[in-house]
Amino acid sequence: MIRYLCLLILLPATVLAQSATAPRIEGLLIGALIGDAAGGPDEFQTPERSGWTAGDGPLTDEGIAALRARFRLKPYTRRPEPEPYAHWLPDAPPGTVTDDSRFKILFFRSLAETGRPDRLAFARTLLAWRADTTGRYGDLPRQWLDEFAYAARWELGERDPALARPPDRQWGGIPTMAGQMPFLPLAAFHPGDPEAAYRAVWAIDFMDTGYGLDLNAALVAGLAEALAPDATWASIEAAMRETDPFGYGDAPWVQRRLDRWLDFAHDAVRRADGRPARLFAILDAELQAEQWWEAWVPMTVVFACAELARYDALATLQLIMEFGHDTDSYMEVAGALFGALHGAEVFPEAIRVTVEARLLADYGVTVEDWLRRISRQ
Repeated sequence: MIRYLCLLILLPATVLAQSATAPRIEGLLIGALIGDAAGGPDEFQTPERSGWTAGDGPLTDEGIAALRARFRLKPYTRRPEPEPYAHWLPDAPPGTVTDDSRFKILFFRSLAETGRPDRLAFARTLLAWRADTTGRYGDLPRQWLDEFAYAARWELGERDPALARPPDRQWGGIPTMAGQMPFLPLAAFHPGDPEAAYRAVWAIDFMDTGYGLDLNAALVAGLAEALAPDATWASIEAAMRETDPFGYGDAPWVQRRLDRWLDFAHDAVRRADGRPARLFAILDAELQAEQWWEAWVPMTVVFACAELARYDALATLQLIMEFGHDTDSYMEVAGALFGALHGAEVFPEAIRVTVEARLLADYGVTVEDWLRRISRQ
């Protein structure tokens, strides 16, 4: 409560349009961290499924309660060695975050240069962290940011192809969910204003290519709507669909990918007929993912699982965990959405405390630091 009161004192009047905004902004931030930390140990591992997802039965109210009770933070025993895109400590304890959260740390670091979100400041901050290879984590920062460093240097005006390459060639040009990792917090700078949040992503994001930029910006627009008074999952989806300042939906002969995959999420749930195993089979067969971190995948998985779990926060997160694949990325999106809608207290206090303690111990960062940065805008 003290944290909320401090934020209310510091935030400008535009952010204080409703007193409920401050704890929900915190919910967005801590929810993303919790989803990442909970999904990290099982990322790309064989899912550990319960009877509610391994069999072909429907998910009942009892099943939702059971999934909710199963949700927890786990140590990285299934993948004990540090990895560039995952945890950076051997045998990392519960609550340890991965690259999804490190990108948020990077984003908030970049605000120190100009005092506001800035494309070039973000590029410089990215390169500075990549160059930090003499500290606690050795060469892991370089390995993590190598692919993005080419685009960052291009943004800063370098043209030596050994060092700088156009952003559109990142990951071979496939649309990825890269921008979801650092830029979900931009919604907190524009609560209740989806179009401003969408445009803010476009102003800073050189990490996304093709229609991935539209998908990821629309997701942030949805988060901005989630911070609005009386927001619901329906209003979030409506904001995502209706926020299209550059007319993706107006292009001839092609459907906007955002609409296509949101439609698919609902249709997949309908065909699953309440059965998680059937939903998982549909997603596995029809998501058309060359990689499980392509731009439309987290959004589709999150919206489908949330609907099947009847929008229960912890049950949805556990359902995503039991689906598998890029679990930390899917769950950080789900955690941010539920936190923005309901506030930080939708997550158990013990889980919040554990994740924040690990964030401070591993990176010297706190959510309160981030809230102060947001308050200065």
